[in-house]
Amino acid sequence: MSKRSVLLTLCAMLLSLCLNGAAAEESRIVVWRVTAPAINAEALQTEAFGADLSAVREEERDYDSLFWSLTGEGIPFCGISHNRGTENMQAWFNIYRQAGEERTYYYNLDEWNAIPAESGFDAPRAAETLAEGQSLLKRLGLESDTVAPEPVSFTALGRMEGTTPCRKAVYALTLEGLPVRWSAELLRDDGPTRPAILIDPCYVTVTYSDEDGLLMLEGSWCGFEPLTRSAEVLSPEDALTRFRQAGLISTADGLSAPEACWFLSVNGQEAPATLAWRVGNRYLSAVDGTWLQTEH
Repeated sequence: MSKRSVLLTLCAMLLSLCLNGAAAEESRIVVWRVTAPAINAEALQTEAFGADLSAVREEERDYDSLFWSLTGEGIPFCGISHNRGTENMQAWFNIYRQAGEERTYYYNLDEWNAIPAESGFDAPRAAETLAEGQSLLKRLGLESDTVAPEPVSFTALGRMEGTTPCRKAVYALTLEGLPVRWSAELLRDDGPTRPAILIDPCYVTVTYSDEDGLLMLEGSWCGFEPLTRSAEVLSPEDALTRFRQAGLISTADGLSAPEACWFLSVNGQEAPATLAWRVGNRYLSAVDGTWLQTEH
């Protein structure tokens, strides 16, 4: 092969690499469409009732919600439900399996029933419990190539007299490794003036005991579909400059970079998730540099 042929071959390879690199950059998703998550209903029922589901009764409720029980009342039961207007953008789900009157669990009274010395990520049972919870959430379909549950807390419970010890793990939804945060307007409770679409933060709580295994699971979750791609995004340095220019932070704050996250808001009957930079409760679009939210 001549030197010219070799040179042309090398140039073609270099051009191919450059084009592939550019294509990879352009394929970056900067806006997602928020959708209802694909929760595995059979896995949810299996966790609630065991492998034999022949005696499980299904009940359809408002807003495309489903409820499963053995007797129609009391525990165990589980369900997948929606608030009005959220059928296509969020689901709330639960499992309740506590052991009736055999034991007493106050797993919703953390402030009074927590055991501080046995809580936190460094606690003896934390890693085991968090891994068990993540395995459950994966079976329910709450984990994918883009969405994952991120552990945010571990609490050991059972300090109150007469209660049986149990362990609680809490997970937050992350999209491509970044936290998702709904706009303040949707999460605010203004009574009669509250928007018709009722949104919950995307968290899941899972509670276990040594005696009865899974006691409770409840949470709100979203799914996501690619909507907009871009090769360019606002850098953290430029974002920090804009926050300062707008008077929302000062140089005295000592902030080195804003948080990268997804800002979720509702536009009519759809909810977009926009790549954003956050400082406190203020959000700047990383797509076009517009302010998404500036209130405290």
